Amino acid sequence: MRATGRVAHLVQRDLAVTEAAHLDHLVADLLDDATTALGPLDVVVVNAWPQDVTAWADLDTAAWDAMLNGGLRPAQALIAQAPDHMTHDGVIVTIGSIEGLRAASGHSSYAASKAALHHLTAAAAYELGPVGLRVVGVAPGLVDRPGLAQDWPDGHGRWCRASALGRPVAPEEVAAVVAFLASPAAGAVTGVTVPVDAGWSASPGW
Repeated sequence: MRATGRVAHLVQRDLAVTEAAHLDHLVADLLDDATTALGPLDVVVVNAWPQDVTAWADLDTAAWDAMLNGGLRPAQALIAQAPDHMTHDGVIVTIGSIEGLRAASGHSSYAASKAALHHLTAAAAYELGPVGLRVVGVAPGLVDRPGLAQDWPDGHGRWCRASALGRPVAPEEVAAVVAFLASPAAGAVTGVTVPVDAGWSASPGW
């Protein structure tokens, strides 16, 4: 980013903690550092999330806690505290998943936590709308990368057969939707999570 002439500042925190007060402090410290370096924030993208694949028989309380502590609780804390550090017409973008829309074997905790994030996006939009903030979500499908078809031929093939466009999604396509939703062009869009899945969610369920 600096090479393109933009201003960039790196702030790192591990938010996968169980102590509520400690999490709140970490998030406040993170946002304080960001605004000190960059000024009031226009856009906050909530993206980091664990993606553990756990068989149903192994999905004990500890596995559920790991998913909630690593994903949903930090996301809620960021959404709750970010408005105090944002411009009046700022935008919060959450990165959900098409797995929050449909069940998949071995993905129960991840899918349930992403479904909760989709609902949190809608609830936060309703709560923050009166202060001028929008909260929107993006639910990516299978995102392509070099070697994916070779590393996971069965899953890649099943996805391509199920999606309307017959292919995975490019990372740039997800980024483009995030950029659109964060822009003034989407000024009337809030409280929704938009699938970016090459038409996978439009496929018949039978």
